[in-house]
Amino acid sequence: MNGKLLKVILVLLVVCPLFGHAQTHDYSMRRCWGYHKDSCRTSKNIYYRVVDNSRSALFVKGQTSRISVPIYNGRDYRISFCHDQVLGEGIIMRLIDAETESTLYDNSEDGFASEFEFTVTQSREIYVEISVPGTSRYAEAQEDADLIFVRKDTEMGCIGILVEHMITPVKGF
Repeated sequence: MNGKLLKVILVLLVVCPLFGHAQTHDYSMRRCWGYHKDSCRTSKNIYYRVVDNSRSALFVKGQTSRISVPIYNGRDYRISFCHDQVLGEGIIMRLIDAETESTLYDNSEDGFASEFEFTVTQSREIYVEISVPGTSRYAEAQEDADLIFVRKDTEMGCIGILVEHMITPVKGF
């Protein structure tokens, strides 16, 4: 009897964790959480290190969101993003000075680049703002009492923001 119980417990320990990975479009588990670690390409420069401010989130078409990132004098930064294809093209990434709200960089003026590298000459707080173009029935659902559900596979997807930094190299000889 004890041998059978032990076998059942072992089978359950092996099989149960697989149920969480069997679903598609499971945004509640690891789907978006850690997306930047799983899907965004890190720099090929071996001196860059990933910053803890890197984040991932579930977005709907038409949504804008921002995160705060401190940047420090004497460091080079690489900020990039990756996204699920369902969100389409033309995603805008802006770097905004947190104190003045002025735009320091806008990828829509840079061919919608998904990465930007820069050297910091003054420490400050910035926002990395992501805007997804389009419209979603999700926004309509907030105002329309008759709309019951929104398809995740056509209107929602993950976006990861990857922040990397390194000590600024000495310039010249």
